[in-house]
Amino acid sequence: MKLLKIGISGIRGIVGETIVPELVMDFACAFGTYLDLKKVLVGRDTRISGPMLHEATLSALVSTGCNVFDLGICPTPIIQYMVKHLKAKGAVSITAGHNDLKWNALTFINQDGTYLNMFQGEEVLDIYHLGKFTKVSVDHLGQIESIDDYLDFYFKKLKKFLNTESIKKARFKVVIDPCNGAGAKIIDVFSQQLGFELIPVNNEPNGYFPHDPEPRPRNAQEVASVMKVVNADVGFLLNSDVSRVSLVAENGETLSEEFTLPLIANYYLDRNQGTVVTNHSSSRMIEEVARGKNCPVVKVKVGQSYSIQSLINEDGVLAGEGSGGIAIPEFQSVFDGFLTMGLILEIMAVRKKKVSELIVELPRYHIVKEKIYCPPTKIHSVVNEAKKLYADRDIDSADGIKIEDKDGWIHVRTSATEPMIRVIAEDRSKEKARERVEEVLNFISVLVK
Repeated sequence: MKLLKIGISGIRGIVGETIVPELVMDFACAFGTYLDLKKVLVGRDTRISGPMLHEATLSALVSTGCNVFDLGICPTPIIQYMVKHLKAKGAVSITAGHNDLKWNALTFINQDGTYLNMFQGEEVLDIYHLGKFTKVSVDHLGQIESIDDYLDFYFKKLKKFLNTESIKKARFKVVIDPCNGAGAKIIDVFSQQLGFELIPVNNEPNGYFPHDPEPRPRNAQEVASVMKVVNADVGFLLNSDVSRVSLVAENGETLSEEFTLPLIANYYLDRNQGTVVTNHSSSRMIEEVARGKNCPVVKVKVGQSYSIQSLINEDGVLAGEGSGGIAIPEFQSVFDGFLTMGLILEIMAVRKKKVSELIVELPRYHIVKEKIYCPPTKIHSVVNEAKKLYADRDIDSADGIKIEDKDGWIHVRTSATEPMIRVIAEDRSKEKARERVEEVLNFISVLVK
């Protein structure tokens, strides 16, 4: 089964099967044609397939007459921040984020620094399917310029946004695991700018991931072990492009990525009231936190593009997902892991509390996340069949199917990044959350074969 996911913000697949240079060049040509001879940024994470896809992307964009600013290995949120600063028409980030090493992707970014919205994405897809790419003569080929001073600019702006003085005074000891991804070595600059002591784990930008680059408790044991030895204040796990973050508390508790958004909201909404955007698969913690601050919550389909577009449309103050991605438009409307880590350090410094103390302030639920692989030809019909389990219940079909009651919920949906069905449940009881998930898995496991 060949795996390729085509969405409004780009393409994603397995290198050597569906992600091959020819396809990458065609999509990059479509994006270059859409940009219409304008300036574009290109950056990538550290995956070993990155250099191949990077060269293919550069060649394709130049062939359409676009001038390219090449940022090399660069976290996606920094690429996005630099789009507006360099007055580019768009950008391409070559990264598969949380997927493992065999995957890679092209993510297309617009002139506002956000993922393409639905209309922009459809326009690029139309160009790709028509195959009518701009082809310029040798006299009009685009130029490539390497940019290497962008970190100073980005971190200068981040320092100004955060309460850096309080963070420095706290003299934190922080363990960070960038999983040898795009954040490797850049976390050193981050620590110098904010004035904390860094204990890095897996900090080589070599593209060989020591574990899945998904910031979740199952991947946090190494960070937790190091924290105990060095007596650190907090630990952070990053995905390969630094758009998602999860935490390890000072007592060694490996926290679910679901805690990142409500932890920040519980602090940030005190001084910035307004609409909060999240998705249908995120914990109820964020709803309860927002309600306590008299802030409305808008729910959208899973995916950064949907969250950010709703954030913009609603003129919201905060967006995020249970995957550990956070966006604050006061800084920039993208999921930014450096901003996320900086804000958590600010919360600890300003409120003079440990992570374990901050977590206790949040409503506590138990969430169970499972997935089951399904052939793309069956995936939507299988999700639809799952409705039979809830024939007598009110079903929310905004994103797959979701059923809620006073104690929790169950959400069954197709993955936007892989050929699988995700089954997520939350309840005040850990056992009940597991029961909700198992009921669905038992029902659909026969259907996916």
